[in-house]
Amino acid sequence: MANRPSIPRTTHRRGFSLVELMVVVAVISILLGLLMPGLARVRQTTYRMLSASNQRSLGQGFTLWAGSHNGKLPPSRLLFDDNPDLAELMRVFAPLTDEERGVGSGFSAAAALGKKKRRVARPEPQPLWHGWDGLGHLFASGLIPEPTTFYSPAHWGDHPFERYEDDWERPGEEANGPPDHVVYSNYHYCGHLDDHGRLTSLERDADKILVTDGMRRRNDVAHRDGINILRASGSVEWMPDPTLMPKLPVETSRMPITFTYQNDVIREIFTDPWTKLGYWESAGN
Repeated sequence: MANRPSIPRTTHRRGFSLVELMVVVAVISILLGLLMPGLARVRQTTYRMLSASNQRSLGQGFTLWAGSHNGKLPPSRLLFDDNPDLAELMRVFAPLTDEERGVGSGFSAAAALGKKKRRVARPEPQPLWHGWDGLGHLFASGLIPEPTTFYSPAHWGDHPFERYEDDWERPGEEANGPPDHVVYSNYHYCGHLDDHGRLTSLERDADKILVTDGMRRRNDVAHRDGINILRASGSVEWMPDPTLMPKLPVETSRMPITFTYQNDVIREIFTDPWTKLGYWESAGN
């Protein structure tokens, strides 16, 4: 009797029904909804810590600079003007004008923060031989050789490090010459003069705020709920201030920006009116 060919048995696998798939998707959505706020907070805290670390590095650079400059800070050419736009203290490089190439930098007795002129110490003028300015002096002098130190990982606006990466060459190392445009960092420098037009000293003004997170435009405010600040003593602190961003102008605004009001906002931060009220929170993280 011939063997009959065996017929393979077909197994029927039951798939997921539409209702089951919808239940799974709903559960996953709920879990993601619960996890995402926590992940966002972790990311914000990490960015705060990294930004604070960058500011501590800037503080170390100030200390090294002051050690060879009689305790003084790197100069900002912007403050030589009678009515400076304090928002531009975020620049680290600005091309020299013909007038600046022909004269020494020196220090001006002109009021730094909109005050009246007063007599200040006047060191011997030094020739302006490059366009690095403010915080940029720390890089140009080799005290902070890593350009990314001047940029916050939390920055979401128009001035990321990638935009200026090719511009960071120290004097004498430029392959194609210095930049022909302004280079901004993500941190705001107070400048070398205090609010009375006097030269700031790291030893005398240990509590003075030297650097904050950016305040040039709204999209320069890296942390939406506050800013890190660096004092002359080298300590970094966190200032919770969710109202700062709405006070600043928008970069793409069609209306001309008048910086009188913005100067007041920036001046208020740098003059630290909340210290005696215990408003500051340690950023020693």
